[in-house]
Amino acid sequence: MPSATLLGVYANGQTSSQDGPIHRDNTVEAPGKTVMLFCSEYWATCWGGELVFYDADKESIVLSIQPKPRRVVVFNGEVPHAARAPGVSCNRLRMSIAFKTLIRE
Repeated sequence: MPSATLLGVYANGQTSSQDGPIHRDNTVEAPGKTVMLFCSEYWATCWGGELVFYDADKESIVLSIQPKPRRVVVFNGEVPHAARAPGVSCNRLRMSIAFKTLIRE
C-alpha cells in the first residue's frame, strides 16, 4: 500500500467474555485500510473469536472471518467491525496485531 500512511499498530488479546465493541478504524473524511494479522499458534474453529463485519447501520452481520493462525485480513477501515471473544471452552488468548492506515489519494 504505497499511498498509505501508518496511523498506528495495535496488539490485541482477548479471553472469553471479552467481546470488542463495534467500531470503525477510519471515516469518510479520513479513509484508510486496516491490515490484521492473527497471531495464535493454534486456533480451533469451535473456539469462536471471529472478526465480524457489519452493515453501515451496525445492525446486520455481513461477513465473519475465523482467526486462523497467520491469517492476514486487509479491509476498508470505514466498515464497522468487531472482534468476538473466544468461547468459554477456549483456554487461550485470541491474539492479533492491527496496522491502521490513512490513505489520501
